[in-house]
Amino acid sequence: MLAIIYSTLCASAAMAEATPVSIQELSAVTSPRWTQTYEAHGRTIKVDVDITIPKVNEISLLKAKKAEPIAEPRISELAAQYKKADKADKKHYYDFESGSYDTLGIRHKFPVVWGTSKNKEGSDGITSQDLDLIEYDPDQAYADNNSLTVREAEEIILSQVKEILPNLEMKLDTVVLEGKTYWRKNKKPVYDRGGYWLNFRQCFRGIPSLACINDTFTDQSHTNLRDSWNTSNSGKAICVVYDQESWSVNGCFYEEAGTILEDVPVVPFDVVKGQMEALIQSGHVRWIQSASLGYVLFDTRNPDEYLLVPCWVVWCEYHPDGPFSECKYGINDSELMFQGNNAYYRALVFDAQTGTMFDTENTSAERFLYPGLDK
Repeated sequence: MLAIIYSTLCASAAMAEATPVSIQELSAVTSPRWTQTYEAHGRTIKVDVDITIPKVNEISLLKAKKAEPIAEPRISELAAQYKKADKADKKHYYDFESGSYDTLGIRHKFPVVWGTSKNKEGSDGITSQDLDLIEYDPDQAYADNNSLTVREAEEIILSQVKEILPNLEMKLDTVVLEGKTYWRKNKKPVYDRGGYWLNFRQCFRGIPSLACINDTFTDQSHTNLRDSWNTSNSGKAICVVYDQESWSVNGCFYEEAGTILEDVPVVPFDVVKGQMEALIQSGHVRWIQSASLGYVLFDTRNPDEYLLVPCWVVWCEYHPDGPFSECKYGINDSELMFQGNNAYYRALVFDAQTGTMFDTENTSAERFLYPGLDK
């Protein structure tokens, strides 16, 4: 039904006029920012986002595979080093892993934020304060009782990861304040300062992987082609930083495995914008966080192979029931807005070669495959 709605409203005319261009030419035919206010079904939706285009010479259609664990003897050396540090430190956590689940998983001098000691981890009667930073100045400090700036926190993670995975490229995606934790009875903090929860996206040839295709579906349950959770959490790293010595990294990454098509021509963002405006007017879209060109991960029938497809991706608040849905979360409530915290936070995905939107309400078993390259 949704496919019929947005196709009828705008897609046919806008896409007929679209002329794909190289990514080098794209900035000249795409507005740098989308700023507009819409009225729809008694709601005011204000859009004010950059149209983000990677600064590269070309964007290609790529094959990918899961990254291998860190090679021996380095993995054993690091595992032994972290095990020794954890045994010696009675107050902080140290652990290290690298395998099929996490390409890199580290906690380095990590505070016991949910209890007064390692033995009291998970104690009852603790409350926390975590907030999204929708927009932020990377050179400012936001964390509670912590002078660390967002940029400094980002640099700590990038430098630590580079020492272990020197060829990995990541781009900061979203920032969440990791607030203090407090005992409910006496209101005293369990840990004396807050930190930063940093979400990074893996990049390929300078282009970020913005989503995987199942991020767009209302029904995200997977077929037997692949484990859904593992796919959704691949190509990115979730990191927490308190200071130079106290941080964690959990990331599951890919490796490039071949090129299917070099220098793919892409359509201007205006093709996508028209379809997004139709979804705003129909009551499906309430808030827009970002609009970017990059890679989206698709499955293949080979369980060991993926596709990285050039797509326009709009992360937004999307309601399957359109104007009849009442928002239970949202940026004005106490709940976090971003992935995992808001049932309506969604990636709307458009094939960059054609401007065609992948239907978020598709429930077919084939919806995780890229059309035309699903053999």
